[in-house]
Amino acid sequence: MAEQTTVIGINFGATYSAIACINKVPLGLLSGERVGQTRLMTVTELLRLLRLRHPNPDGDRQIASVIAFSGVEEYTGNQAQAQIVRNPNHTVAAFRNLIGKSFSETEILTGSAAPVIEKNGLPAYEIPLDDEKTVTFSVKEVTSKYLRHIRSSAEAFLGNPITGAVLSIPSYFTDHQRDEFRAAATDAGIPVLQFIHESAAAALAYHVGQQGNMHEPRDQTVVIADLGGHSFDVTVLNVRSGMFNILATAHDTQLGGVTFDELLVAHFASEFKKKTKIDVTENKKALAKLRASAEITKRTLTNQNQAPCSVESLADGLDFHGTINRLRFEILASKVFSRCLDVIQEVLTKADLDPNEIDEVLLVGGSSRIPKLSTKLRDIFKSESTRIRLDIEPDEAVAYGCAIQASLIQGFDPEDIAASIHPVITLTPHTAKPIGVIDAKGDFVVIVPRDTPLPVRRPFEFGNVAEGQKQVYLALWEGEHEVVRETLSKPADADEGYEPETVVHLKTKAHTLLAELVLDGLADGLKAGRSKIEVVVTVDAEERVTVVMREKKFGGKVVKVEVGGK
Repeated sequence: MAEQTTVIGINFGATYSAIACINKVPLGLLSGERVGQTRLMTVTELLRLLRLRHPNPDGDRQIASVIAFSGVEEYTGNQAQAQIVRNPNHTVAAFRNLIGKSFSETEILTGSAAPVIEKNGLPAYEIPLDDEKTVTFSVKEVTSKYLRHIRSSAEAFLGNPITGAVLSIPSYFTDHQRDEFRAAATDAGIPVLQFIHESAAAALAYHVGQQGNMHEPRDQTVVIADLGGHSFDVTVLNVRSGMFNILATAHDTQLGGVTFDELLVAHFASEFKKKTKIDVTENKKALAKLRASAEITKRTLTNQNQAPCSVESLADGLDFHGTINRLRFEILASKVFSRCLDVIQEVLTKADLDPNEIDEVLLVGGSSRIPKLSTKLRDIFKSESTRIRLDIEPDEAVAYGCAIQASLIQGFDPEDIAASIHPVITLTPHTAKPIGVIDAKGDFVVIVPRDTPLPVRRPFEFGNVAEGQKQVYLALWEGEHEVVRETLSKPADADEGYEPETVVHLKTKAHTLLAELVLDGLADGLKAGRSKIEVVVTVDAEERVTVVMREKKFGGKVVKVEVGGK
């Protein structure tokens, strides 16, 4: 009997983490549906359903990236999060991004609890055990403890040992950070199958490049906007023939969900001061309480037009009760939204892409739920052909993508996985511009899209063959994109105050002639509707373009041209 395998995906975030696994679940046992029917589910879905039957205190869909110490006891995740207010010096939070960094590189994030100290040139945490004794943990040790909890939680929920895991990492992680992360995961007993970028995991979760399933590839160019707790990471990624290619990335490590939280904290602190004359901005415990409540307020505002913020005994024994509506929140956050758009514009500039060239914008990260963000994105992505997607739980998407990848590679040997992501393989050249032909209407028809990984081979059939035609001419062009603005004509039933509507769309036009071919000597002439001419365009890794045109019949004429190359 084959040994049972249980593989999972882990999104280890700076603020929250998530676990996912591809599982077939008999829905009749859980939701009253027909027994025997199955569907794919994530562990987070399983937790929600199983919690109805087997309640447990740790069944939340997200796990806070926090670890707390109380004597010899350790609390991890959401239990530990409450200790940020009660025992901040015993609690470690916001440590993910410190992995593999020296102390001089350390950037203390909002929401950190126990202070970061230096030990042998590296960041570490000094935790008091009692009034006299302390213990020091490196970031790697804290990470390993946290990941050990992640592993044991997954094993408890699934009822099997974990045999493999795919973990997500930010695209800005260095090789050293990746190595330290791998070592911490290994120390935690997690068999690491692969690390993948968070953006690639999100793309897998959203089925980018797939026509409804994994077996029908579709070329796409997408923007992945990941608004996490402590950073805003934007990636332009395209899919060509089923291959993912990261074209550009941009980051703002001072912008994230916490940025919105701090706006609410400042607002409510001001309200409390007006009511009580007490300033809590220098009171660490009061601020920790207010931050915890403000985060809940922010989440509520994603679904409601108004949300409360209540803190028991905020300062000097006085409670605080306040409310804020969504419009007021959006006004407070207007500059933050502008910063988000700046990062997106930066990544488009790096990729040398016009917004109209983007097929989809995928929103990831808990704070991407804020409704105003989707509205503001339309200031950049004006074309209706660009979809802005939020149809997957944004704080679970990365974990789900990791689980998909884990399920795909679980049967491969570690050497095969390592070889498949070797830089020689993954760092491939791409076409800089689209390649195509001009059709009978004078329109440019793309044969090889821009940013297609090389080598590539694309066949197509030459149309519009006339009866008795004895030669065929073909011109192959390199194209370029241009933005076209078209003013729509006034409708007959338009009101008197009608203002002309301008539609913006992207058009590809022929720019540079690459090759000309003439297939002649067709003595018998072509038969309209029956004779077929096939053209094959090949671009090799040296960017050499080869064009072959042939008559599709036994002994048919062939002509071949090669151009370019390094």
